[in-house]
Amino acid sequence: MNSKKYGQAFRRFWYVVVIATIVGAIAGYGLSQLATPVYTATSSLYFSLSFAGTATDLSQGATYTQNQMLSFAQLAESPAVLQPVIDDLKLAETPSQLANAITVSTPQNTVILQIAVADTSPKQAAAIANAVAANLGSTVEQIAPKGATGKTTVTVRVIARAPVPQFASAPNTRLNVLSGLLLGLIIGALIVVLRETFDTRVHNAETAVEVAKAPLVGSIPRERGSNPGLVLIDAPLTVGAEAYRQLRSNLEFVTLGSPNRAIVVTSSVPGEGKSMISSNLALALAETGQRVLLIDADLRRPMIASYSGLTGGAGLTSVLAGRAEFDEVVQSWGDGDLHVLAAGPIPPNPSELLSSRKMADLLARLRTEYDTVVIDTAPLGSVADASILARQVDGALVVVDRTQVRRQQLAQTIDSLEKSGAAVLGIVLNRIHNRSQRGAYYVTETPSRRIGLPARKTGDHEAAAKAAAKSGAKTSAERTKSPRTTPQQAEGEQLEPVATGADEPDIAEAAAGTASEPESSGDPARTTS
Repeated sequence: MNSKKYGQAFRRFWYVVVIATIVGAIAGYGLSQLATPVYTATSSLYFSLSFAGTATDLSQGATYTQNQMLSFAQLAESPAVLQPVIDDLKLAETPSQLANAITVSTPQNTVILQIAVADTSPKQAAAIANAVAANLGSTVEQIAPKGATGKTTVTVRVIARAPVPQFASAPNTRLNVLSGLLLGLIIGALIVVLRETFDTRVHNAETAVEVAKAPLVGSIPRERGSNPGLVLIDAPLTVGAEAYRQLRSNLEFVTLGSPNRAIVVTSSVPGEGKSMISSNLALALAETGQRVLLIDADLRRPMIASYSGLTGGAGLTSVLAGRAEFDEVVQSWGDGDLHVLAAGPIPPNPSELLSSRKMADLLARLRTEYDTVVIDTAPLGSVADASILARQVDGALVVVDRTQVRRQQLAQTIDSLEKSGAAVLGIVLNRIHNRSQRGAYYVTETPSRRIGLPARKTGDHEAAAKAAAKSGAKTSAERTKSPRTTPQQAEGEQLEPVATGADEPDIAEAAAGTASEPESSGDPARTTS
């Protein structure tokens, strides 16, 4: 991972670092308040020779005393000094325990020794420091070498008695808070780095393009709520609807030279929203007056009929199995030139049907009858249906859900398409953060003119689907002089469904429960930024 990716990770998860830093500071403050206060009292001793002589003798004596300061410091923590202190102050400690509370220091090139005693009681800390200083002085004078007259050669004087401390020396609240803050900052940064290292999801467009090595042709914002619907019907003047129109425009560039286009829409794993994107893309293409056909070629978990509110009992599998003709089962969606070929009965051999000669002939025929054919297929990470169809058309659009798909899964999908000889037209990044909603140019009003698209839904999605089924969807077969059958009649000739042990998880996101604003009378209000 390069520094740019680290920077992107910290921009995405800056709040983790901030929260960890604040928690660390609070923890440092809390521990300081819970800790028992400790007081430190310090006494100082001065060591000198007890005889005077020439200047040379004084210099040699000072040097001798300095050399002995380390010995005097160790003597201060010995039982010979501490046991009398324990006896005099009636302490319930052993000499070794008392030694742990004593810190002896000697400033460099001096004959001064400082004794610091830490205790939870300020008075007892001062008493112990003074008692140790007194006992150390008497002990040194006893064991020091004697002079010619029998007097000790080393004199010890207490130059600073330990006063009773007024403030606790520990805990240091300020230091603990700063330490906790710094530790929290380090832990927060480590969490972000580890998350970015082990989380291999495709979080942004840069990563998606780098992994797929294909152009980004669309970015679809994440819709609020758990039941996103057909945004080009429910809210045609929102940022989400404009994202699909931008996708439609970008497709014009990647399919130059193809007056009659046929594209496959697939994904790497179930649940990335490919069926919803296929439906909205078909609606966006139909807005321009094109003759558009939407085919549900996901013969394992078909969802197009559910989204469009059309009957799905007869469709693509009926045609491929010879149970019906295309004109008998294709259905109109809305009043324009948008048609839907549902999946039909779920067959026991989806891959064989899609790779059959009859499927190739059907696609060749449909490309001459329609300006654009949009084919929704199963995820490539589960089955090879998409690669079978993609090599028979202009290419494939790969839907990339930034919240689900992993980099390795996306790379495998692209590799499967390329190895099958299919062209990867581009990737569509789904469920991106919609930070531009506040600056949207349009308002969510009903447009005054919508070229033959279905009316906006005003109630429950399933209720609308039932109403559409009752009224009878207009099919191209109804426009012929001698129709053979209707989708409802062909529905009775279903293929035998097959239950497999490796059924894919549901890849659709239900559109039920999505309510829209009431239709406005007159022209829609437009605002300018």
